[in-house]
Amino acid sequence: MAHLISATDCATGWARRREASRNGDHVGRFGRPFLLPILLIVVALLALAPSLASAQAGGPVSPEQQAVQERLEGQRAVVDGVEAALGRDGLSSADLDSLRARLDPARSDLSSAISILDPLVADLNRRVQEIGPKPAADAPPEDASITQERDALTARLAAVDAVSKQVKLLKVRADQMADRITSRRRALFTDTLLARSFSVLDPNLWVSAVTSIPIELRGIRYLLGDWQAYADARMSRIGQVVVGLGALAIIALVVFLQNMFRRPLHRVDLDADGEPLSRLKASGLSALVALLGMAAAPVATLAVLALFSAFDLLPPRVEEISQGLVLAVCIVAIGRGLLQGALAPEEPRRRVVPVSDEMARLIYRNAALGLWILSTTALLNTIHKALVVPVPLTVATAASMALALVLVAGRTMRALGELSDGTDGEETDGKSDADGASAGPSATALQWIRFPFWVLNAAIVAALIAGYVSVATFLASRSLVAVVMAGALYLIIALINAVFIDGIASGPRARHVAKTLGVRPASLELLALLVAGVFKALATLVVLVMVIGTFGTSTADIRDLVSRITFGFTIGTSTITIGDVLSAVLFMVIGIIIARAIQRWFAVAILPKTAFDQGLQNSISTIIGYVGSIAVIAMAMGQLGLNLENIALVAGALSVGIGFGLQSIVSNFVSGLILLAERPIRVGDTINVKGEEGYVRRISVRATEIETFDRAAVLIPNSDLITGMVKNFTHANTTGRVIVAVNVAYDADADEVRDILIGCACDHPQVLRSPPPRVFLMAFGDSYLKFELRCVVANVDYSLTVKSDLHFAVLDRMKQAKIGIPYTPWNVYRGGRIGPEENTAGDDGG
Repeated sequence: MAHLISATDCATGWARRREASRNGDHVGRFGRPFLLPILLIVVALLALAPSLASAQAGGPVSPEQQAVQERLEGQRAVVDGVEAALGRDGLSSADLDSLRARLDPARSDLSSAISILDPLVADLNRRVQEIGPKPAADAPPEDASITQERDALTARLAAVDAVSKQVKLLKVRADQMADRITSRRRALFTDTLLARSFSVLDPNLWVSAVTSIPIELRGIRYLLGDWQAYADARMSRIGQVVVGLGALAIIALVVFLQNMFRRPLHRVDLDADGEPLSRLKASGLSALVALLGMAAAPVATLAVLALFSAFDLLPPRVEEISQGLVLAVCIVAIGRGLLQGALAPEEPRRRVVPVSDEMARLIYRNAALGLWILSTTALLNTIHKALVVPVPLTVATAASMALALVLVAGRTMRALGELSDGTDGEETDGKSDADGASAGPSATALQWIRFPFWVLNAAIVAALIAGYVSVATFLASRSLVAVVMAGALYLIIALINAVFIDGIASGPRARHVAKTLGVRPASLELLALLVAGVFKALATLVVLVMVIGTFGTSTADIRDLVSRITFGFTIGTSTITIGDVLSAVLFMVIGIIIARAIQRWFAVAILPKTAFDQGLQNSISTIIGYVGSIAVIAMAMGQLGLNLENIALVAGALSVGIGFGLQSIVSNFVSGLILLAERPIRVGDTINVKGEEGYVRRISVRATEIETFDRAAVLIPNSDLITGMVKNFTHANTTGRVIVAVNVAYDADADEVRDILIGCACDHPQVLRSPPPRVFLMAFGDSYLKFELRCVVANVDYSLTVKSDLHFAVLDRMKQAKIGIPYTPWNVYRGGRIGPEENTAGDDGG
């Protein structure tokens, strides 16, 4: 603005001087030589004004920031307009949908702007922090370029941060407007649902409805006449006939294609030769039958309507009624398709729901009848709305639908009860066949369903009597939808189980799939179970939403809920999105796999080529694995935006309480680290701890695995190896001492005995010559001399074998030298009597 004022002043002064020169004013002549340079300078300043302004703001504005600033005012205008419109009363559901359609694009743009500005603010903050604060007054002055750069970055940061705060504030307002629209729609839905109209016991309702029928029929005649005139104005009668024939050809083609695709599926069922199909084949066939049944009629209807619309043969009111026709056709086709896929009333071998043939046919017939009633009511409501019929006729139509569905449900529950009682009687008499046996569990499972349905029917009748027709129609239609969707859910769950459990986790393909993916069969089975569980949970959630209904919530609200969930949730000052969680989990899985691969590479390729022993190699590879895993987990937490310093503070605060509860685990962990570092025990050592003797097979951070001589695995806590007494037979070397004790008679030559024992030891290949074997006379017994042969074997693992070999050799050589080995005689007493010799002597004396 200052530059514009200066330019205006200069132009005004130049005009005045020119006028003065024309009037003979000689003073203006001195300014004529300077007019052109002055004008050039002014133009240059005007051209440089935006650049100077941007320089004062901290440098050039980025294209992203400029785009956000340009669209911010438009988005603010949209939010202001929606907020003003919400202040009005009497908004209909269509008005609320229109406001939501205007607001959602602005909210998406604001979210995109936030995702653009937040990284820009973070980047500017890091650059300002890298430069650092201004030096103190008594500090040495800094370079002028650094000061200028700091000021420019600070100014730009302030500008970008201001725009970011405006965008976030506007985003909060837009979200609040969306919540207000949802609340208004739910309130409107509740008011409509709970609005009291006519009671079914009120004669005025039916009298008014009957008197309104001729009015509607007259309106239908007028509508058909208008339709004929509309079509005649756009096409000749011959052309209309041709279009009608084309519509019939489309219907015939769809029916032909449906039968053509259905015939192979039926043939597969018949080729089973009476044997039951596998769950994978049965659920797959049922799913294909359901898809064919659901798609045929809607596709034909939409194709016919598209043909009429292509030739502009549908006037606006007929087009509105055609939408109701499409809805009615979809209700019947989709419902019957799902029931045919789940119940298979005529093809029991592919049935996935465990019910008998009679029960399947009963449920299918009555549910299909209810679907026809519901679709007819939907079409009639569309006609009522298009022709603007009196309200009593609309209320009577809805009440009639509710009463008809109540009658159908009551007849179904009564028939199911009779069928269940008949099945129970057959099972009691012992005459139930295979069909009755299959019906028994299903009849038992349906026992708890009948009572809630009777209660629901009673509530519908009470609502109709009280005048709450909307509540009655809502409950009746939802109960029918619940029956259909229950069969659909059963079919979906059976298909998921068949694909993931029967097709992938088990069966002949399991080993091939596991080999292809590079995992163990057990891991593949666990993975398949987890994935199947996730899909079944999602399917159950979708079915529940479709059965219970959204209660006035539109698809935009559901889409907004999903977007908010995926946008993220806040923990402290960190915002975590679903995408961040998935990326962090993927990063952690890949990182741990890489860490394990590096650990295995060190253990297999690097460490065996070093001079380290096996125990040290195992310790190094274990430490590498733990360090790599901890680093990957820390980086994954950084991917989520979590501050590791805060986590360390929380861990420090919780360590005192956790320490008491996990004292033994922490003690074993620390002891394991000590064992890996100091290595008093190594893999392969022969140790004895707490009476357990064997080989050390594995040292982990919690326990040490010992394999006993009986080939049993014993896990010893690491704290016992550190704090307790451990005998390590092979800590310094693998040699071990063997002691062989021999008793000989007093009349034996002691020197000869010594030579025999030393000779036996020297002749054995496992006995070391240094230190040499030695023989000691240990004691004088009652009837023998006690000698001990002590020698050292090269490997303590063979000490028992060496000792046994020495025993055999000593016994053999003692016999050859005729040196007796004395033994103590024993007398055996039985039943209080002495042995045979003493007993004989006693008899002689007696």
